[in-house]
Amino acid sequence: MSKYRAIAIERQYCSGGREIAKLAAERLGFACYDKELAEMTAKELGVPYEQIVKYEELPSPVTFQLSFKKGVDRSKHMHEAVFEVQAEIITKLVQKEPCIIVGRCADYILKNNVPTLSVFVYATHESRLQHAMECHALTYEEAQYAIKRMDKKRAEYYKLNTRKEWDSMTGYDLCINSGRLGLDGAARLLADFVSGSVKKEDSALAAFLPDPPPGTIPASAAKTSEDEEEG
Repeated sequence: MSKYRAIAIERQYCSGGREIAKLAAERLGFACYDKELAEMTAKELGVPYEQIVKYEELPSPVTFQLSFKKGVDRSKHMHEAVFEVQAEIITKLVQKEPCIIVGRCADYILKNNVPTLSVFVYATHESRLQHAMECHALTYEEAQYAIKRMDKKRAEYYKLNTRKEWDSMTGYDLCINSGRLGLDGAARLLADFVSGSVKKEDSALAAFLPDPPPGTIPASAAKTSEDEEEG
């Protein structure tokens, strides 16, 4: 039995994080939630699903002209209301059953609630471009723009809610290079890690986590540096 009740996955745009989450959930027998959370949030707030999706595209605290259902604090910004409702939904879901949650600052929401593995999925810019063009039928120029825009949106949303840097690898328990492993390989690694088949201190694990994005520091390297300073 896994010691983790939840897996919280943050991911670069078109790194395959959503697909990896679903594949790993199937292997582990976990539930997996991504866009379903927006649907649940819309129902709880009593607003159209399309408005929740639109909000998720706007990380700044914008006030929308919406009519919340009775019982919802109408004095709050849409940003505050949605984040609080999603945090409550996510917490209840993982208390009900083991889950993988994609995005939505789940690592921050769950860190003091249940044993949670925080994961960051990344890939090279070239492989993400290829993924965007193949899976979303984008041109090269459109894919370039989409990657830049979506990464910026996710980083701003994450920092707004957590005050932490979204793409700092020192903030996650496990960082996976999906471009090197492929979607199936990344999902298998994640599932094996959670089930205990792969140990965190296993030196072989390092082979699966090469080439971090520019400007980031692998967690393993950061911990080595901290140990040296303490010594």
